[in-house]
Amino acid sequence: MKFNYIITIHNKEWMLERVLSGILSCEPGDRTIYAVLDGCSDNSEAVVDKVAQDYAKAKIVKVKTPDVHELLSINAGLKTANQDGEGFNIILQDDVVLADKQLELKIAKLYEQMGPKLGYVSLRMGANLIEDAANDTSPIPLKDFVENAYGHGIGKEPLYPGQFSFRDVPIKSPVCIPFKLIREIGMLDARLAPYAHDDTDYAIRCLIAGYRNGVYAIKFFSDVKWGGTRLSAHPEIGRIQKRNIKYIREWHRAYLESKKASPVTDHITIVPYKAEEALEAKAAWAKAQQALIEEEKKHTGIVSTAKKLLGNILGKTN
Repeated sequence: MKFNYIITIHNKEWMLERVLSGILSCEPGDRTIYAVLDGCSDNSEAVVDKVAQDYAKAKIVKVKTPDVHELLSINAGLKTANQDGEGFNIILQDDVVLADKQLELKIAKLYEQMGPKLGYVSLRMGANLIEDAANDTSPIPLKDFVENAYGHGIGKEPLYPGQFSFRDVPIKSPVCIPFKLIREIGMLDARLAPYAHDDTDYAIRCLIAGYRNGVYAIKFFSDVKWGGTRLSAHPEIGRIQKRNIKYIREWHRAYLESKKASPVTDHITIVPYKAEEALEAKAAWAKAQQALIEEEKKHTGIVSTAKKLLGNILGKTN
């Protein structure tokens, strides 16, 4: 089975080797890494070159974009990558360190077990569309959030490594898009650039085509403090979220008006996790939730930290 890893990179030289090494530490397989260098002004490209030299057998392809932000960077990587045959695109940002050596085996097993109509999958978190999403005025018309235990601590009961749960809208990153979806559904809609709700739109396009989406937990690390290396603090996220969800309601109105609420089903165990893996994941989840609680104490009466974090994730850029 073939795997493409699309990494969107913006000035992250200080941790980029860890990100690349996380991928290369997976058990040997047929993989190609597409390092999308998006307007980098630091030594990120030199780090990619060094890793390519150190791992001589690794297939690493550099893709350069002129500071176009996440959505168009992802599309540049997907367009460069070979999408023929059977395989999967793993899309991740430059602040995600994969930590599961059997990731590719587990992804292949997930899609084999869940059947040919499994579509877009997040390895981080996901949610269902709210009822009457076509006419609702919320900038984030989502509910029933579920998150990987290695996420940011949002929600109640997380998914532990090896568990899967159906959700309408997977949220990156990392996320998995099979090659066949790129051929059938296409890439992310460039009209939503530079970011925000591209996951929502792509998920709905998959649902319209008859696929089901979801969230599958694997071990990775991604500290909130690792993100945000662009010079601007992205004050436009809120405005762009509202603009993009307005577009989505216009484009997919007929589907959204007819869609019934998706049920929240029990988590499905694809790969049984070991006791020590569960303990480690539970500890990571507890630590993330405690960090949220501490942040809440600092911002009581303003906006909840979880909501702010969720808004940033949905509009997240490098």
